[in-house]
Amino acid sequence: MIGTHFSTLDWIIVVTYLGATLATGLYGRKFVGGIADFLVAGRELGTFLAVATLAATEIGTITFMYYAELGYKTGYASFVNGLIAGLVMIFLGRTGFIVKRLRAMRLMTVPEFFEVKFSRNLRVFTGILVATGGILNMGVFLKVEGTFLAIISGVSLSHIKAVMAGILLLELIYTVLGGMVSIVITDFIQFVALSVGTILVTIWSVHAAGLSHMYDAVRRTMGDGGFNPFTNPDYGWAYISFQVLIWLAVHTCWQTTAMRTFSTRSAEITKRVFSWTGFIFLGRGMMPMMWGIAALAMLGPAQNSLEAMPKMLATILPSGVLGLVVAGMLAATMSVNSSYLLGWSAIIAQDIILPLHRRPLSSPQQVMLNRGANLFVSLFVMVYGLWYTLPGPTYFYLNITATIYLSGTLVAVIAGLFWERASTLGGYLAMAGGAVATIGFFFFKTPASYAGAGAFALAAMGMVAGSLLSEPKTAAVSS
Repeated sequence: MIGTHFSTLDWIIVVTYLGATLATGLYGRKFVGGIADFLVAGRELGTFLAVATLAATEIGTITFMYYAELGYKTGYASFVNGLIAGLVMIFLGRTGFIVKRLRAMRLMTVPEFFEVKFSRNLRVFTGILVATGGILNMGVFLKVEGTFLAIISGVSLSHIKAVMAGILLLELIYTVLGGMVSIVITDFIQFVALSVGTILVTIWSVHAAGLSHMYDAVRRTMGDGGFNPFTNPDYGWAYISFQVLIWLAVHTCWQTTAMRTFSTRSAEITKRVFSWTGFIFLGRGMMPMMWGIAALAMLGPAQNSLEAMPKMLATILPSGVLGLVVAGMLAATMSVNSSYLLGWSAIIAQDIILPLHRRPLSSPQQVMLNRGANLFVSLFVMVYGLWYTLPGPTYFYLNITATIYLSGTLVAVIAGLFWERASTLGGYLAMAGGAVATIGFFFFKTPASYAGAGAFALAAMGMVAGSLLSEPKTAAVSS
């Protein structure tokens, strides 16, 4: 049994933080006047606030858990994942590729693009795939985050389930009432808290384990594969190619990220936001990977890979510091979960229900519809997260559930923006091909790299074949 120094002081710190976050989130509801305020904060975000909310949205406890797991299992070779995520985002920021044109279209959801370029029915079909992949992706968050809190605090996992359900309820309350406005306000606070926590844990972990001991542990356990991603059996060229594609898709077409693109004041601000956030993404990946390597050095290779990092932190961090770290982690958790609740419920409301509704709804009615969808997503996540067992490393599962729709979406968005020949049939075949290719991971145990790369390849072939066999709806969208 791993001991922990978590004390009453730490619980006071955590509860105080949760209360302050809820109060701040509820304050944001006074600024919600219509559906644009609720979903994209009235498109009024400037550079610094947009950087904070984008970074906070994509850095959660689950992020630290899966990156630390990669560090524990694959050593320094895992750094390739953080490098790709950060460098692809910097590339998008510097060039404006895809994101500049998407922002200029004044969208609120990614599937909305499919109606503008292709057809309303394709928007609905895409919305179904987006909602399915996104909710399945989010479905494991509570279990993984609960594992971290259970080990750190020493509370049994059965009780932690109730705690995590309570935290999800807090997120639901301020997300339902304040939408993107509340999320942006709380994200700024959470970004500060998680940044302090991340730096603090990195320094403490490396100091406790020792750099030379960490290097020796990786060399002894993994050999050259612990340093070279091209020779590591979990990586290789196919995997690296897949990672470039998946991160290009995540940064442009992942609903929670895209909502930040759509929320900025202009396309030029969007470019600056991506450029700066890309550097944060470099640290977002590599610092928790260092925690995993430190856990390998201190606890050995026989631990459960997902639990190794929190077990290490429970033993090396003193009381008081543990409370600050957990508060930072919960800041990350609440930021990610609230954004994901808003993102996937927006898809259900705006891209599935509304297009199929016979009569248009007013802006207040759309807000109410989105709030109902928020409740549905929360209930599904709460139930799904309690029984689903991950088929492998968390990071690989998250990649593949995202690929269900990201492969086809990226292909269709690029084709719709830059290829005049792109057609509705091509869009259908791209979305269907990308989704079908991911089946191998779940049912036939196909390695994530092959299933993922195959999804993008099949989506591209579907777009080209379908577009050549049919007539496009309109000319390509211009910037």
